[in-house]
Amino acid sequence: MNFKNLFQKRNEIADGHFNEFRSKIGFTNESDEHIFAKRETICNACPLKNGNSCDTQRWIDPLTLEVSKMPREGYIRGCGCRLSAKQKSKYSSCPAGFWGGEFE
Repeated sequence: MNFKNLFQKRNEIADGHFNEFRSKIGFTNESDEHIFAKRETICNACPLKNGNSCDTQRWIDPLTLEVSKMPREGYIRGCGCRLSAKQKSKYSSCPAGFWGGEFE
């Protein structure tokens, strides 16, 4: 991973945790909360969700939602992120393309 990607990931993580904190104390605006809630609904329905994380031991076909325990062509690996924070990062997106880009 190059330095640009490393710093981008750091910014995504920090933004997610900061917005998660702001959300808990009621300092986010209504439109942001609406998007965060939609993201949470999508993740809650995803078969890769394992507790509060996206399972790195499974892969999903974004078109059919078929899940595999091994890498397969066209399948996307779970990102491993703590979902309650990632869903609240304005800079993050689901690696399978289920959400992201709403704030661009």
